[in-house]
Amino acid sequence: MKGMIFKLWILASFLLFPLWISKVFSQNQSDKNPPEFQWPIQGIELAGLLTSTFGESRKDHFHNGLDISSVFQQVKPMANGFVVYSRYAEDDPFEDERGSGNIVWVAHDAGYISGYYHLAGNRHQNLRTKSQVTRDDTIGITGNTGHSSGGHLHFVLGKDFGRTLLDPLTHLPPVEDTIPPQIANLFIHVGDNFTNLNDGDNINVSKAFPLTVSVLDAGVKNSQRRGIKEISFTFNGEKWKEGNFEELKFQKGKWVTKNGLSFEELFFKDRYLVGNMNLKAGENTIKVKAKDFSNLESERSFSINITRISGGN
Repeated sequence: MKGMIFKLWILASFLLFPLWISKVFSQNQSDKNPPEFQWPIQGIELAGLLTSTFGESRKDHFHNGLDISSVFQQVKPMANGFVVYSRYAEDDPFEDERGSGNIVWVAHDAGYISGYYHLAGNRHQNLRTKSQVTRDDTIGITGNTGHSSGGHLHFVLGKDFGRTLLDPLTHLPPVEDTIPPQIANLFIHVGDNFTNLNDGDNINVSKAFPLTVSVLDAGVKNSQRRGIKEISFTFNGEKWKEGNFEELKFQKGKWVTKNGLSFEELFFKDRYLVGNMNLKAGENTIKVKAKDFSNLESERSFSINITRISGGN
């Protein structure tokens, strides 16, 4: 039980830290122009190194930033600002390592903030001697600290002093992206089991079951498996649901997307959730549209023939 409580506390601190920043640094800067943001890692080709995008599923929560595969690269602030918080393992060597690892948060003009996670080593000298940093200053080194399965920089961008989290890709110089999203498979879930549904399949159902779809964005190489910017579903010719992952807002105790949908409304078993579908007897058609962060689009339709059987609702 103690271990479970600690894991929940780690998750809460990871997701809610930007809100804490908003209380610490809530100066009236809303009338200033937004900063011109830069990539926090400079001098390398980034297109093939973007491993995870904003708004992806992380089992039970949204991915709140962008991941760049990297080890021992200098990290620069996304814009000029003030260092409002940093935490390193050296601060308390006997404390259990936190999920975000070594971390730095910077506050920028107009209520924007940025955070840099999983940093290597000890606190950089600039953090020891400066409270104000420029976009040319090094604030850390990429690493693999915290809950990380490989060397990378996870970085977060927010506005309204952290009450809204933003997709960094919409505020940074564009990177190459040549491959549109791949709409792969449709699944029906029955309890803990699931079955792949192919276009034209015939199945028997007795009640409503969750349907999910696997959608991946490769960017510039097929080995990449990233999330998407927008997804929409049409069910039997009628608009069913739309998801937009450009920003997340904290409302009524949870993070929701730009169009007000929660994690549970958009994901199920780490796949995009079509819905808990009560399929009618006969032909049912589900059309999926997906758009990636470079506005490349894909579309695919699945037609499923249903036989209703007794025993359900």
